[in-house]
Amino acid sequence: MAAQAETLQLVRFLTQDCKVALARALPKCSTLRQKGLNTIDDVAHADLDMLKTIFEEEKVAKQVLNAAKKKSSNSRKRAAPEGFSDPVKRVKGVANDEEADLVLPLSQLSIDELRLKTIETNRAPLFLAFAVTLAKYTLSDQPLSSRLSLAQAVTSAGAQSKAKYIGLTSSTPEDEGWAQGQPKIKLMGREIAVMRRQIAVPAISAESGSQKTVENDSGTSHEAFWGIDLEALKKSNGPLVAGKMSGSAGPPIHTPQAARAYLFKSIDLIETGNAVSTGLRIKSEETDSPKKVKKPTSAERMSRRENAVAMLLTAIDHVCQSWSLTLSSEELDRRAGAWYAKVRPDVEYGQAGWGQRGQVPLRAILDLTKDS
Repeated sequence: MAAQAETLQLVRFLTQDCKVALARALPKCSTLRQKGLNTIDDVAHADLDMLKTIFEEEKVAKQVLNAAKKKSSNSRKRAAPEGFSDPVKRVKGVANDEEADLVLPLSQLSIDELRLKTIETNRAPLFLAFAVTLAKYTLSDQPLSSRLSLAQAVTSAGAQSKAKYIGLTSSTPEDEGWAQGQPKIKLMGREIAVMRRQIAVPAISAESGSQKTVENDSGTSHEAFWGIDLEALKKSNGPLVAGKMSGSAGPPIHTPQAARAYLFKSIDLIETGNAVSTGLRIKSEETDSPKKVKKPTSAERMSRRENAVAMLLTAIDHVCQSWSLTLSSEELDRRAGAWYAKVRPDVEYGQAGWGQRGQVPLRAILDLTKDS
């Protein structure tokens, strides 16, 4: 599946593009993934100092970084808006098309340039962005589809608890016991109910570098999970049995496609001269008469939102990466919740603030970087 496809991709990259011996490349790939560097594009955005600690020799670290930047640039599927990239590297015979379509964007802007940007969103999508980025470091063995599902599950659980706290509901599905009996995974300091996925993963031979496909049920290092949608499980009146749910809609899980789409529809970029974005009337300098500004097209609005998501994820990833060398996965998970709470948008108290949008300067997130 995707996790092993990413590993195979890294192995090929190190051995073919960087000329690293296979015997050395395999353990280095494992270390890269432990540091959240799961793809070539992740390596291209990594700090040189981090790569030095992994490859030990500065010359090799620079070689790997430069090769990753070149490979990442050449692998873009289409011309991207300024400051935005959505690299999808498909490995023939290994990468799942649906998994590849879930790849999240990263910005090509420098950290100094990102500090000048501000996004607009409400709290839940920002929490989701933190959760899915954090999972890259604390749950690096999970494919991206699982990380998105798990991130949406913890976001939903938090929203349900908040709704109860402010009086919008009297209880949550978790209170009512719908998560009982399910395995649990911790993300953003909260345990969430999950169900196991049956996945086929390519196993890599350390001797030949060849691959074969094996089927995993559970209890292996390649075990993957879905985040359970407890509200949907409650409506289906359970119990949850993998592969035996009634109806054609499939099991009650948070789908990765829905989580990804939620990010793109809920996060926007605040731009200078936002009259262009809103279609407001402004005065002409020559005539001093109102002049209608053309509203952006749907494609332009989507491009702006893609930019916003790319910039936000890059800023959060920069923070997580800076701490990943010194913090354990458990400590990184614990701190991420506090980081989110520190930068989340200010909203009105109680029910008046439910779903309210606010501005988040990316400099506030980047100030959380280690030694910043």
